[in-house]
Amino acid sequence: MPNLKLKKKSIIGLVAILPVLFFLWPTHLYGNTSYIMLLGNSMYPNIESGTLIIVQPDEQYLLGDIIAFVNEDNVNVVHRIVEETDEGFVTKGDNNPKNDEEAVPYDEVLGRAKFIIPYVGFTSLFLKSPLGMAIFGVWVLILVLPKKPRKEKVGEGHIFKIFHVALGANVVSYVMTQVALGIDIKSSEIMNIPLANFLELSTASTISFALFFSVIVAFYFFVRNIESTKPKGGDKIKLIFAASGTMILVIQIMNIINLLPIFLT
Repeated sequence: MPNLKLKKKSIIGLVAILPVLFFLWPTHLYGNTSYIMLLGNSMYPNIESGTLIIVQPDEQYLLGDIIAFVNEDNVNVVHRIVEETDEGFVTKGDNNPKNDEEAVPYDEVLGRAKFIIPYVGFTSLFLKSPLGMAIFGVWVLILVLPKKPRKEKVGEGHIFKIFHVALGANVVSYVMTQVALGIDIKSSEIMNIPLANFLELSTASTISFALFFSVIVAFYFFVRNIESTKPKGGDKIKLIFAASGTMILVIQIMNIINLLPIFLT
């Protein structure tokens, strides 16, 4: 009976969320919703940098509406309509002293800002800091390693789970990075690519992927060796490796989060 009730609740929850998913279906999956992470202070103080803006097309746009469009540099821009001409909408950032130089043609408007969600970007920036990464890493470690009785040793399966997830995140992060570089080379500014200051971006990403992959595999075999030899203090050593693997996992997850706006627009 408990399982049946749980299934019913899951079905009800799925049915309830389907209309929301349909309404917010992204454009790259043939929907009509664009997700834009605002970078810069052109709309300050009404919209701060790092705000997530959900945009949908509308049949009519009025003066004062906040709209999104793609400029000549192929960058998503969110500005306010200040005038309407035969060529299109004249726009301006609330914090800019002048109007934008060129009018936005009507057929190039991505849509009107429907939802403005602040602090998403600030959360991302915090998580990229050493303190944020440490807190997030501890949280992931707590989730992956369930509570056990004090006398019970750290299980091999739970430690290895961290390495498995880290390997998967490493692969996903690498693929997303390569695709994002192909879409827009300027997106590298928000990526966490080690060696990017010394090598071409795609090469740096590939080498970093290989290094992370090798380190994770090495940690895996170190822990496996500890499991077989059972040295004194082995549990503490395994936790150190697990914490190191978790930090790699955090780095990959943060890169994936930073890249999401590129794929949601």
